[in-house]
Amino acid sequence: MNNMLELRINGFGGQGSVTLAHLLAQAALENGEQGQALPFFGVERRGAPVRAAVRMSPSSIHAHSQCELPDYVVVMSEKLTKAAVSEGITEKGSVIINAPYAEAVEKYCTWQVDAEAIAREAELFSADGPIINIPLFGAVCRVLNIPQNIMEQTILNKWPGNNEARNLGAAGKAYNEVKLCPMLF
Repeated sequence: MNNMLELRINGFGGQGSVTLAHLLAQAALENGEQGQALPFFGVERRGAPVRAAVRMSPSSIHAHSQCELPDYVVVMSEKLTKAAVSEGITEKGSVIINAPYAEAVEKYCTWQVDAEAIAREAELFSADGPIINIPLFGAVCRVLNIPQNIMEQTILNKWPGNNEARNLGAAGKAYNEVKLCPMLF
């Protein structure tokens, strides 16, 4: 039985899509599973659409290709919703979206978190704006049932002593606030 999960992250350059993929793969490893982060390097510039993917499995992962039909699509900006879904997702796939309001995406099970508001509240900023990958990491961990202590340990291992309270606070808030959107039909 194959219990491997595939996730694709659609964002804009500078939003931390690749870092989010690495965090999720590391969380899988911290949780005793296998994890792969798959950055997609196209035209590299800030503000351009960026993709990254993650594979997680309780057993060995033998696939090394890009994710074509992920089980989950993480949308870092509402502006990318249609493009992200049209790139492919399994028939029963789920969408995890950074948005201020809960609204289902087409026929897909949709999870919503306002990662930008959480990042602003936690005062997590870069030169490009709020750092939304930390709250999205918390939200995705919750949706995937990755324990909160694993999420926290992954953050602490990635950035020891660097903005610890703000990173953990933002991820924890998103972990608790991500919600399932009501279906449209």
